[in-house]
Amino acid sequence: MNRLLLSLLAAALIPSALVAGERANTVLIHPGETIYAKFTQKGKKLTLVSVSKEKDETAQVIFTLPKSPPNETASLQVENNFAKDLVYKLELRSLSLKRKAPMPVVSVVAGKLAREQLPPYVEQLAAYAFKLEL
Repeated sequence: MNRLLLSLLAAALIPSALVAGERANTVLIHPGETIYAKFTQKGKKLTLVSVSKEKDETAQVIFTLPKSPPNETASLQVENNFAKDLVYKLELRSLSLKRKAPMPVVSVVAGKLAREQLPPYVEQLAAYAFKLEL
């Protein structure tokens, strides 16, 4: 009986765990959010330590995605507080259509701000593969 209950519990949890899984070091950004990210640095590789929606003066990277009307383009703002240029990858997501697409981005100059123009109807962004240009 206990094995049956454990099997049913595992079967119920595994699909949700697979759906909820993300790549390591991924920052999810939704329209209307500002995300503060902290990293540890080893050479040029960055490892994500924490992500917060609360204002954090010690965050090394700040993502801001203002809300925009559904049929208009949006603009992602990325602030790099590192002493070196930041390189990352970005994935556009439409949750309602269950679609994902990679988007090329430019590196963010050290201590500066970069803006990325996004197509309409983006419901979520996933930023990942963070590293510093040496």
